[in-house]
Amino acid sequence: MTKGSASREAAAGTETTPRLGRSQRVQETYNTDSSMRKRGRPPKSKAADTETPKRKAAADTGTPKRKAATKSTATKAIKATPKSATPKSTIKRRKVAKSVSTADLNAHVFFTNRLNAREADTTQFLPTTEDRRSFGMARATLTLAETRATGVSDPSSTPSTPSGISSGVGYQVKKIHIGAYEINSWYISPFPDEYSRHPLLYICEFCLKYMKSEYTYQRHCLKCVQRHPPGDEIYRDGNISVFEVDGRKNKIYCQNLCLIGKMFLDTKTLYYDVEPFLFYILCEYDEEGYHFAGYYSKEKRSVQGYNLSCIMILPSRQREGYGKLLIEFSYLLSKKEGVPGSPEKPLSDFGLLSYLSYWRRAIYEILLAVSSKDSSSISIEAISKKTGMAIDDITSTLQTDGMLQRQSGVSNYALVVDSKRTESYMRRANEKNPRRIDPSKLRWAPFLTKNTAQPAFISGEQKHKNDQEEQDDDEVQSTGDISV
Repeated sequence: MTKGSASREAAAGTETTPRLGRSQRVQETYNTDSSMRKRGRPPKSKAADTETPKRKAAADTGTPKRKAATKSTATKAIKATPKSATPKSTIKRRKVAKSVSTADLNAHVFFTNRLNAREADTTQFLPTTEDRRSFGMARATLTLAETRATGVSDPSSTPSTPSGISSGVGYQVKKIHIGAYEINSWYISPFPDEYSRHPLLYICEFCLKYMKSEYTYQRHCLKCVQRHPPGDEIYRDGNISVFEVDGRKNKIYCQNLCLIGKMFLDTKTLYYDVEPFLFYILCEYDEEGYHFAGYYSKEKRSVQGYNLSCIMILPSRQREGYGKLLIEFSYLLSKKEGVPGSPEKPLSDFGLLSYLSYWRRAIYEILLAVSSKDSSSISIEAISKKTGMAIDDITSTLQTDGMLQRQSGVSNYALVVDSKRTESYMRRANEKNPRRIDPSKLRWAPFLTKNTAQPAFISGEQKHKNDQEEQDDDEVQSTGDISV
């Protein structure tokens, strides 16, 4: 056998293995790469799949009949290869990709491989049909309860108050949690509807923001940086401080303050129109901050000369002398302004009792001081100037105690003072060791109007002088004798 015949036989021997078409070679390469990736081995390079020129030349030699058979065999092999020849691992990956979004597949990577594809799938938390049915039944039950309570067959036909303010229908607020106290509410306060349907509201004692859940309240306490009321601190005595807050500059804070006040004041009607008012906030100070205890408000410019419009002390802070302390503070500002002041009428039941007690104590202090100096007379106008009280309030208090008597035959009135009764009352009042205001610790200037450089109380003082000129003969005279 010659060398040429041997090479032809070798070439013919290579023809016994059928050649693969282009599509079959691509499919085989894909399967090989997938299996290698699964085992962690790098796939073959593209150059390894290319045929060498020598093999291509050897494959082209041979009879035409042999070539036709090879082509038909390759075609059959291609047809015999099913589409499902892809490995099972590849099929599994494709199914996961269809059921889970790309964001969910990347979730377990975001959480440092702590979640798998199933745990990262958020579609499992969507409400089911059973959840929707339960929600519908709960809503129907609530609607039926409101219908029975209000007597309205169609709740949607009930007129609503503006800006989503609660109209009292479905009002369920029974308590508030403020600071370390849970306090029962006394009256209905017009909180927004979404808050008025909760029996317990949580209120931050520093910024007065109200919340529906304890979780939200705790998160707010961790983030709240406010530790005192907004505004100026105008008085400090020990751990007691008073802040002046402008309703125009701090509207949200003052609105929240009024909503809290309405829960304990039946006669309060102002909730959201706070811009014409000044608010004086009483606080107790400790290492945590300034804790809200009570407040009072007054108009910036009162034509009637009112120095107090509304006063409220939290029930948890009552019977500690804070009410009379704020009343005395309001009269201290009146004396600083130089014009007598009076609370806005009508007074509530608790307000009237507090004011009568303060008026009596303030007047008796002046009368005892005059008696000790052996003074024979003092005018009601002088008492008004020393106490900052309006003349009408002084005369009504003296008439209640029977100290103002009309002289026979004349239109003047005389002050008849019982020294023993006065001293006994002041002794009992001082035994309680009441909280008092120290005028030397006040840092405050009267509010000025925008258009003029004069204080806002000038018009009220002028009005008071005009009223004095129109008094009748039966009215109390400004000079009365004291009989000791």
